[in-house]
Amino acid sequence: MLRRQLSLTDRLIQSADRALKTLIPGATAPDRPSPAQGLNEATLNEQEKRHIAGLMRVNHTGEVCAQALYQGQALTARSDKTREAMRQAAIEEQDHLAWCEQRLTELDSRTSYLN
Repeated sequence: MLRRQLSLTDRLIQSADRALKTLIPGATAPDRPSPAQGLNEATLNEQEKRHIAGLMRVNHTGEVCAQALYQGQALTARSDKTREAMRQAAIEEQDHLAWCEQRLTELDSRTSYLN
């Protein structure tokens, strides 16, 4: 498949779009089902739910940072091969980002305010 060569401006706009989709809750949907899908939910008390939600918030923040890393590397890569590898890594990590957000919703919680 022939790909159009994107200008720096095109790539900057794409990066801004991906950044917004990363930071806006609900804007990223997974391509694959969650590995937790179909598992029975453990009975958790409120303290356990808050603790787990806090851990998931940290995990979600790590996934946001992974997106920034891969997108930044793709944007600045000189090699088309490296650029495409970074884009593919970011796409795969989008599932993790969405799964963390899903779990936070299941726990009646939220992502980090710092996002």
